[in-house]
Amino acid sequence: CSAAKGYLVPALKRPNLEVITEAMTSRILFKDKRAIGVEYIQKQKIKQVYADVEVLLCGGAVNSPQTLMLSGIGNGEYLKKFGIDVVADLPGVGQNMQDHLDVMIHTECLQPVTLHSQMNPLRALMTGMQYIFAKKGLGTSNGLEAGGFLKTRPELEMPDIQIHFLAAIMKDHARGESGGHGFTTHVCQLRPESKGFIGLHSTDPFQHALIQPNYLESQTDRDVMREGLRIGRKILEQPAMAAFTGKEQAPGADVQSDSEIDEWIRANAETIYHPVGTAKMGNDPMAVVDERCRVRGVEGLRVIDASVMPTLIGGNTNAPTIMIAEKISDDILGKAPLPSEDVSIVEDRALASA
Repeated sequence: CSAAKGYLVPALKRPNLEVITEAMTSRILFKDKRAIGVEYIQKQKIKQVYADVEVLLCGGAVNSPQTLMLSGIGNGEYLKKFGIDVVADLPGVGQNMQDHLDVMIHTECLQPVTLHSQMNPLRALMTGMQYIFAKKGLGTSNGLEAGGFLKTRPELEMPDIQIHFLAAIMKDHARGESGGHGFTTHVCQLRPESKGFIGLHSTDPFQHALIQPNYLESQTDRDVMREGLRIGRKILEQPAMAAFTGKEQAPGADVQSDSEIDEWIRANAETIYHPVGTAKMGNDPMAVVDERCRVRGVEGLRVIDASVMPTLIGGNTNAPTIMIAEKISDDILGKAPLPSEDVSIVEDRALASA
């Protein structure tokens, strides 16, 4: 299921909902300090739509701060450099960017049991047909067949890395397959200290935002990623994997020392597309929204997406973002908050030495 299927599709027949496609938001419209609508560009024509009550901005951790800045909300001195009239001087807009970084251990498989067999066009067709008509077979899987949350140090209160196991060796973030049977062990740091920012290249809404994530700026982040990679290797050395684990293609057997691993990680790590924090919630001078996701310094405008998270969570961001939308929807409708629940986690287990 997707958020579109779960929320949008059932609402499409509502008389008070119109979905506008092939359009780009250019800015939020203000009258004094109140948001009154949105300007957008559709098929090279500038159009405007007006709000009766509020404007809800849900562009994500990259596009929401970009739209805010193009609308005059952000660091006042920074906006003036682009000739943008300042509506609200909020220096935190675009700052505090955090994201999950991932490295992949590529290992040859000694047995022909991986997804490489599905690269055959006929087999891929058969798998697709099996899923469409019977909802069975490999088509029911997203490919990531195993995973876990682990600690790089036993004294930590909670896991700081996430492991994913994929029964294939993919290149360019799954845009292509390497050829031959193999598997990939993904290692992702969950709680990075490094913070980046989102900025502007120009006032053109069609030009991508300036994205400066500052990955691995923190020494702690470098230490965690290095130890996480070593833990991933240790998993592959377990007796249960002996019949399958072949040659390590990447990083490779020659990458062993701290400096070698650090250099390889810096050259090969990838985002897993979890940016947050660029319009953070809070009550400090860098906060952009309050506890109800209302943009500070103006009226009639909320930001409702992952950009409001003050801190990157130790896991995937999709479900928490849906939760934020659910909670603020309830707030807009005047519903009472749900009661809190105490959910316990985590059982420590040590890996056996190879």
